[in-house]
Amino acid sequence: MRSKLRRVPTGIVQLDEMLGGGLPEGSTILVAGGPGTGKTILASQFIYFGAVKYGDKGVYVTFEEGAETFKNNMLSLGWNFEGLQEKGDVEILDLISLREPEKAEVAVDEIVEAVRALGAKRLVIDSITALITVFREAAEVRSLISVLQKVLRGLGCTTILTAEIPWGSKRLGTGAEEFISDGIIMLEMISRGSILRRRLIVLKMRATEIDLKYYQYDISKNTGINLLPYPEAEG
Repeated sequence: MRSKLRRVPTGIVQLDEMLGGGLPEGSTILVAGGPGTGKTILASQFIYFGAVKYGDKGVYVTFEEGAETFKNNMLSLGWNFEGLQEKGDVEILDLISLREPEKAEVAVDEIVEAVRALGAKRLVIDSITALITVFREAAEVRSLISVLQKVLRGLGCTTILTAEIPWGSKRLGTGAEEFISDGIIMLEMISRGSILRRRLIVLKMRATEIDLKYYQYDISKNTGINLLPYPEAEG
């Protein structure tokens, strides 16, 4: 039975259908995957189509690459983030320079200020792993996670956090990110003979019935991530 909780479409039609309309409104979702799986594309799709199709303003926070590099990369997919930024529908927040332990609180403050100034309903932090791994002590990580959890709940945005899964590892990011997540979407790159394929699975989602099946997907210009209309026969 589907929950009547309000849903926020991701911009990936097939994924939204699987989730009963999209992500639970106000939730924090972890999108985890290894290099090349499309984490940034999924997160960007969430922000871009949120503004273009659904009228939701969004903030995209990058700890991985500069804002100009990000916008140029997205333009290659046909997504004009520069135009959305000029119209005041989207804000790109480049916080690479704040990816240091002593500047973490400043980074969180800037995120809060950007969301409130824009009146954003959607937020992406790409990647939470890049922010967390600057800390050497586990206690510092737990402290930051606790602060971030309170901040995200207070903002009321529907949030996507991207996290890196190292090659050969089964751990999602550093392991700490899972504790602030209402849902987890995992992206993988696997080999089928001599061919590499991408696949997606929803591991958990608050107030949502999920099928725990892998779905293959491709990435194309203008569309972004597109799930194939059938699950894999094997996991």
